[in-house]
Amino acid sequence: MLKKVVFIVFLVAGLCVTTQAQQTFGKKNNSSTNKPSTQSNYNSPTFPNSNNDEPDSTKNREPEGIIFDNDEEADSVLTSYVFSFPQTLRAVKLYKYFRPSLDPTGVECFNPVHRMDEMYFIDKGSLGQIHLSLYPFAVETITLFDIPSITAPLTLNWQKDANPIYNKYLHTKKYYQTQRPYTLLGYGSSLNKDYQIKIIHTQNIKPRWNVAFLYNLVSRDGLYTNSEVTNHILDITTNYYSKDARYQIQADISFNRLRQQENGGVQNDTTCWDYSREAGVPVNMYTAQNQWRDFNVHIHQSYNTVRQFEQIKPIFNTIYDTIILDTSIARGEGNIYHPDIVTTHNYDIQKHDTLIGYDTIRPYKPHTYNTGVFACDIDFSRHRRIFYDSQANSWFYNFATLDSTFYYDSTAHYKLSSELYWTNDAYMDHRWRNPFIILFGIRPELNRIQFAGQTFRNSSISEFSVSPFAQVKLHLKSLELAALAEEVTGSIRNGDYRLNGNIRLDAGKHSIFNLTLLSEAQSPEMIYYHNEGSYTWNLNGNFNKIKRQQIALQYQMRKTDKDTGFLRYVETRTSAMLLSDNIWFSSTMQPIQGTKTGLLLQGTASTHLRFSWFNIQLQEMVQYSSDNNVIRVPLFASKNSLFADVFVFHRALHLQTGFDIRYHTKYYADGWNPVVGAFYRQDDVEVGNYLVTDFWITLQIKRASIYLKASHFNAPIENLTSFTPAYFSLPHYPMEGFGLYWGVTWKFFN
Repeated sequence: MLKKVVFIVFLVAGLCVTTQAQQTFGKKNNSSTNKPSTQSNYNSPTFPNSNNDEPDSTKNREPEGIIFDNDEEADSVLTSYVFSFPQTLRAVKLYKYFRPSLDPTGVECFNPVHRMDEMYFIDKGSLGQIHLSLYPFAVETITLFDIPSITAPLTLNWQKDANPIYNKYLHTKKYYQTQRPYTLLGYGSSLNKDYQIKIIHTQNIKPRWNVAFLYNLVSRDGLYTNSEVTNHILDITTNYYSKDARYQIQADISFNRLRQQENGGVQNDTTCWDYSREAGVPVNMYTAQNQWRDFNVHIHQSYNTVRQFEQIKPIFNTIYDTIILDTSIARGEGNIYHPDIVTTHNYDIQKHDTLIGYDTIRPYKPHTYNTGVFACDIDFSRHRRIFYDSQANSWFYNFATLDSTFYYDSTAHYKLSSELYWTNDAYMDHRWRNPFIILFGIRPELNRIQFAGQTFRNSSISEFSVSPFAQVKLHLKSLELAALAEEVTGSIRNGDYRLNGNIRLDAGKHSIFNLTLLSEAQSPEMIYYHNEGSYTWNLNGNFNKIKRQQIALQYQMRKTDKDTGFLRYVETRTSAMLLSDNIWFSSTMQPIQGTKTGLLLQGTASTHLRFSWFNIQLQEMVQYSSDNNVIRVPLFASKNSLFADVFVFHRALHLQTGFDIRYHTKYYADGWNPVVGAFYRQDDVEVGNYLVTDFWITLQIKRASIYLKASHFNAPIENLTSFTPAYFSLPHYPMEGFGLYWGVTWKFFN
């Protein structure tokens, strides 16, 4: 059935592509009204522009609309027709945007948990399963106004997300603006009956009104008994900008449907390798299953009350198509007639697209009152977890009171919140900006948690809170200072607070330093207060607030290949954190709150070096915990990629091939409790100190990328030796051996 669905999807996509109207464009007219853009860093908010000869408007970190690349490269032009931008929290401007990349690097990452994204997760040894971070409490060291993770609001959560990679929550979404419809189709499979489907389609139904559709499917039968996974992710987004960009609206709806069979791990870690097939290995659960059903709605609206002054002119995205005719009438798009240039028989047919940014002729300071921008964000979410087991006889139930072998539990968390805020960041001029930006507002929030199980009827907990917040940013040439303050008033979380500070220094054309300070106190998540199902938790009073103080320093240097020929980027991040009153589940499935304060030191270094056709991509992590009862992390973790990148057959084929290597030292990683749907602290099994090597090859022909990956390539070599395999990903969950994966991704710009 799944193969039929895949075939139909690709067939429909092919028909859509062949029936699109053909439209070709010649070279741009290099007149004064249409100067071709030469910038290549896509107006990144993180790094200053490397070319000081460019106009001021190309060096700032605010939006300019779609910037066109060199017309000599057809694919580059197509890429210029589309750009995306992240859903940044409380943003009334586009502080950064991206274009679809035609570089095939990364498409071979069949399992997204293994991506080179400066994070490191370990899972239950197979695709689509829950996963645990090896680098927790990471603090971003980017300007608060640019990155949503630092400024994420203090909201009530039922429990920690066990599926951060596969779930799509607010502030992880992308919005699009495009001149041409853009479609991405992806399909992947393996010898182990793994399937992945990815579909992205976006187009502007009006010049400034875009709609996007995103769908992801992860499905696998599983090698071990009762380990099937089916994850569905659906996102629908839309955004609209008025002609002068003073009014904007962004909205998205997302559905997460994650279904995972739970076998509770193998019964005996030492004998599981004695079986010829994984399906014959005894497991702890044979009929258990977890389901996560999430629904999210987000609506952002803002209105700029300041009319932009006369010195500002809009930047138009213009395409010129020159045709030569023997008659005195030029009939092109729209049957445009140009009598003033009839004698040359050259006629420029222009197509304008409304931009989302402005430029200035001279850097005049505006002579108008700044009444600012008013904005309103509305969020609604429903997160539900359902667990059931018709044979509740595994050791996970030793700490529960059961009167039957059937177990059922359902928890639903409903959240409705709204943010009303004002900011003086109203001017869209690129040469003059407010040196001191203020943002303040208030967020009312309503939470309701409902429980249902076989031992009790429906019950619920409701709470209402109001949280004021404020952000400030001071810009002094190459120095930026930013701060955020937020506090929860009312409800059981009264007194929760977060204070953030950020100092950013642009050290030259290619380097930046970031210093980030964090202090917060948050109430424990609601799961620690609820007697989950038939578990009996002896709660003596309320828990204390979890307190966290952290300081982080980041250094980044990024140069293009034109500058050095070799160095792409280097980044280091170090942080020190004090964590007090941390809370966790013990091995007896009881919530425990520690009384000590633990010190966590973290350091990361990542780089991408290019030596002609040879690439080295490294990501190293070092961590130290002063008290393993408070914080548990591995001492060292590493993700590396070594690959060749060449063009062959007169650049008709783009070839990349190499090895990915992952490693982390041994430590007592948290175990997974399927019944509670959360991780727990354990002292019986260590995981790690094992090298995993993957070999992959990617072929790109035009805009289609085909990949082949041999995962855990070193497993067959070990199986041929006299040593018994003993590689585990999470406690009691063996890592899968050798696997062969393949797939294709295809981009369409019409």
